[in-house]
Amino acid sequence: MTSTASTLLIPGEDASWRVWKPRASAPSEAVGRPADYDDKSKPVIVGLPATACRSVGLVLPQADQAVLGEMIEAQLERRGIKGANGERPIYRWHMLGHAGPNAVISVDVLAEPFLEELAVQHASNYAAALRLAQLPPGQIVIAEEQGDLVVAVSQQGKLFHSHVFAQRPADAATLAQELLLTRLGLESQPGLGGITGVTLAGQWDADVVADLRQMAGMPVQVVDSLSPSSSLDTRTWTELLPRSITEARAAVKTRKRYIRLGILVASVYAAAIIGGAIYLGAREKAASALSEAVDKIAEPAADVKRTSERWKSLAPALDPKRYPMVIMSQITGLMPPSGVAIRDLMVKLEEVQMKGEARDLTSAAQFLEDLKKHKELNRFNWNMPPPTVRDNKTVSWRIQGKQQP
Repeated sequence: MTSTASTLLIPGEDASWRVWKPRASAPSEAVGRPADYDDKSKPVIVGLPATACRSVGLVLPQADQAVLGEMIEAQLERRGIKGANGERPIYRWHMLGHAGPNAVISVDVLAEPFLEELAVQHASNYAAALRLAQLPPGQIVIAEEQGDLVVAVSQQGKLFHSHVFAQRPADAATLAQELLLTRLGLESQPGLGGITGVTLAGQWDADVVADLRQMAGMPVQVVDSLSPSSSLDTRTWTELLPRSITEARAAVKTRKRYIRLGILVASVYAAAIIGGAIYLGAREKAASALSEAVDKIAEPAADVKRTSERWKSLAPALDPKRYPMVIMSQITGLMPPSGVAIRDLMVKLEEVQMKGEARDLTSAAQFLEDLKKHKELNRFNWNMPPPTVRDNKTVSWRIQGKQQP
């Protein structure tokens, strides 16, 4: 199912929601909330604002799907992203491509507790609203979602990262500062494409746009709106649904399962009375055959066990915690979405050195403390000489970590 085969519910600049029919060039109507739309003729995908579904961009070492899933969950945990009542967060990750030896990944995470007014029982799926939009490649996008200003960046036109940073209206200085921090954060990610300009989506004050063009240091364009992507393929997407919808659907399935189980039990009970003798005879033959099979595989099984024990003895030499790419991933995983950027990183077997910038001394100090508290990186002794404060109040810092004996 592509996005062109689904009805999309997308938040507007005001409190309403826009309904985009399949293959439509403009929204067909507006509704007060997603639950008010009850047309079930087409699958419905709900695009959530960044306040209800944040998108986290990650650059991780390439690995198979299972290992990537574990690394993503660890990255979310390091960022303090947790589900309700201590449960795992509700998220779905998207592979956007590759940058050298790394995988470029974007993760949509539902906010919890989830607002029930956003719950649509017949929704086929949820996603970040900007993931459904066609984003201009190489541009930092600033859009308004129901009164909140959201900054977003893409990888080849596909949403990589987004977050809310202010409420409308905002002056040019606020916009320029957020653009600078976002750009620094992007440039610290290895292998991501360069930023060529800024796109403001929606209605913007002409004076604010003019001031921003002078302060941003790169071209600024204004577009009326961001249209849904006509080429987005959602067939490979896993379900991203709030717990309330998942639990309601699970309850329906449970009732149906109990009914089917009752019919099955009655049938089995009747068949068991008639075929008891035949079943017991078959079980005796199966047990005899199984005993013979066990005798045949006893020696090969012992060989497998000895091989397994030899591999276990070699495990310390294969410890992935010492791999430079893993250490780099752990360090970049500690970085906040904005405010801290790494300019130079050198990883040796027993030593790590890095240089970077931060928006202030507090951010640099917090990054150092996070390194010391990390459950894997705390095997290094981390220290930071006094940072240098520049004229624009940003901070240049240098951090060194040496392997503890």
